[in-house]
Amino acid sequence: MPAVAPGIEPRFRALVQQIKTHANYSVATGEVLGIEGAELTGPDFATFKPVLKLEASGGSVLVRWGWQGFADFLDMIELQVDRGTGAGFVPLAYDTTPNYLDTASAPAVAAKWTYKAIFRVGDQRVGQWSDPASINVAA
Repeated sequence: MPAVAPGIEPRFRALVQQIKTHANYSVATGEVLGIEGAELTGPDFATFKPVLKLEASGGSVLVRWGWQGFADFLDMIELQVDRGTGAGFVPLAYDTTPNYLDTASAPAVAAKWTYKAIFRVGDQRVGQWSDPASINVAA
C-alpha cells in the first residue's frame, strides 16, 4: 500500500468544510459520512476537581495530574503547597502540561508537604479544589 501524501489532514478538513457548506448538505448526510458527531460537553464544575498523586523523584516531588479527558475545556491548573512552615498554602505554579516537578530545596528537617490544586479557564478558577495530597520529604 502506498504512503499517504503529506498534508492529508488539512486536505481532509477542507473537503469536510466543502461538503458541509454544500446547499444539499444535511446533518443526516454528515452522520452517514461520519463527519458529524455528538456535541462535546464540558465537566460539571459543581463536582469536578483535579486528582493529585505525589511521588518522590530524585530529591524533588513529582505532582502527577491530568486533564481527566476535559483538556478541550480547561486552560491550566493552579497548584498550591503547604510545606509545614506555618505559612499555610502558598502559590506554587500555574501549569499547562500534566505533571509538575516541584524542585524546591529539601527542608532542613524532615517535613510533610501538602499540595492542592484547582483548574482554571482564562483568569478564573473553575470546579472544586482537589483533595489535599501529602508526602513526607526527607531533609
